[in-house]
Amino acid sequence: MRSQTNIFTFSIITIAVMMVFMPEIASSQTARVLVPAGSFHSVLPEVEGEQVAVDSFYMDETAVTNEQYVEFLKNNPKWRRSEIPPIFTNKGYLREWRSDLDPGYENVGVNRPVTRVSWYTANAYCAERGGRLPTLNEWEYSAQLMEFDSEAKMNKFSSGLINWYSGIDVKNLAEVGSTGIENTEGIKDQFGLVMEWVEDFRPIIADELSLDCGTVGRMNTLGSVYSYAASIRYITRMSFNPKITTGMVGFRCAYNEPISSSQTSINGETL
Repeated sequence: MRSQTNIFTFSIITIAVMMVFMPEIASSQTARVLVPAGSFHSVLPEVEGEQVAVDSFYMDETAVTNEQYVEFLKNNPKWRRSEIPPIFTNKGYLREWRSDLDPGYENVGVNRPVTRVSWYTANAYCAERGGRLPTLNEWEYSAQLMEFDSEAKMNKFSSGLINWYSGIDVKNLAEVGSTGIENTEGIKDQFGLVMEWVEDFRPIIADELSLDCGTVGRMNTLGSVYSYAASIRYITRMSFNPKITTGMVGFRCAYNEPISSSQTSINGETL
């Protein structure tokens, strides 16, 4: 009996050690959350009196992690840092990683969002998983599905967002799912962790807008601190190009339907 107990204990310790030193095994899946159809007010010009309609879709509960991206690169060598054609990214692509398949977890930490990936590479990752990047309207609609007890609390939250956008600490990113911020459907960290790629990050109308404070003010069509924070997101995206790689931008995937029910979540509960 003692021998069996010792074997069991040894097995548990071995598994625990593997989880620490091979974090990609522990974080290979992300729940997909159903976002029901609805509508929202955009800071971009709208048809007067009409909100922007969004069909239902699924989106990853949290941003893609370094561990998950390593698994993608193992299966798709052409997207590794040493192999990727320059047409798809710039020299900053995964530049802080130790090597093609080693982010250097002892420095970056485990379960952190992958950053310094281009729009092209984020698209490739999502496509490999049977998904895509969320559209700008899908992402913004999900981001507005927030509940506040009062306008004062909403303004306090939004003021915090404005400060965060002005100084994202790319050297000390927290774990995915750790911000405590989630929408009504259970999607976490759309704020407070990293900014995220969207499919149409530079909408057609962006060509008519300039990157200045006056533009931010004009985009603040909803007349609130919350929409002012949203305006900063739009303006920041306008400065992107699809090859850009930055430590403040990661991504998550969207899907027209889940791959399997075991990966689907409604209101934060995995089915």
